[in-house]
Amino acid sequence: MAGDGVAQNVRVTIIILAWMVISISLIMYNKWLLSFAHFGFPFALTSMHQLFAAMMAHAVCGAGLQTPPKLTFDQVISLIIPISVCSALSLALSNQAMVYISVPFMQMLKAAIPTFSYVIGISVGLEMFAWRLLGVVIWIGAGVAIASFGEIDFVLHGFIIALVGLVVEAARLVLSQRLLQGQDIKFNAITGIYYQAPISFIALFVPFMAFEFHDASVVMGQIPGHLVANACIAALLNVASYMVLKETSAVTYGICGQVKDWLNILIAIPVFGTSLSPIQPIGYGLAVLGVFYYKRLRTVIAKEVADAERARTDDDEAPLVRR
Repeated sequence: MAGDGVAQNVRVTIIILAWMVISISLIMYNKWLLSFAHFGFPFALTSMHQLFAAMMAHAVCGAGLQTPPKLTFDQVISLIIPISVCSALSLALSNQAMVYISVPFMQMLKAAIPTFSYVIGISVGLEMFAWRLLGVVIWIGAGVAIASFGEIDFVLHGFIIALVGLVVEAARLVLSQRLLQGQDIKFNAITGIYYQAPISFIALFVPFMAFEFHDASVVMGQIPGHLVANACIAALLNVASYMVLKETSAVTYGICGQVKDWLNILIAIPVFGTSLSPIQPIGYGLAVLGVFYYKRLRTVIAKEVADAERARTDDDEAPLVRR
């Protein structure tokens, strides 16, 4: 029995390490293509990712390995399309920002996503306002601001594009939360992509044809092997993410994600010759600590609300005692 437990732990560790390697490789590959291989066409690159992801998900589901939930046309229109469009724009904007800013700086900015998600969640009524959470959100924002202030190769328009992309990604997360909380629909990483990726591909393909096709088609003919390999890695990352979520918990996935982000920063520095100021790791470290505390505090507050609701229900159901 002990041997089985060790074998399972080794298997999970290998899956997590493989996921990290694939994810980091994709980010480095994207940066190389966008900034060093002169393929500065984010809509083209991201649409290829979504096309290959859609093919992978439909192949898996078509083979009977996964069963996507049945959705009505209205559910696709009202729930899936907004998430898919936000996902497409978030990925395209992030890739566009990577043309101008470094991988470490982009990873540091991503720590601000909980801040944007909380603000958007409150505005649409999915999050409950709490002063404690607001304080942690400000903490995270201050850490990201310190990291941004210390950026050596600061490019304003790249920074703005990255922030817009992160706000769109936060909106996608809020919409996904609304979908999962408000509907009796069960998705995983594969079945979600089954519906989302084709719509995201269409959302990206239209601006690609309108703005990038003429110039991108010339470069695409010069590096077709790299583009196909890059898209295959993107599709493989979806499978790896599904495996990690299946074998671990959401908490473990989040912690491993933070470790992966740090590794992205540390690896990108020698690979691309990126320089960091001494203040940037401090700011990013503060933001990451804030993210961990934010997630923990949300759990604590949710438990407090549930306990208060349960106590109120018990009081309402208690029999009246006559004297």
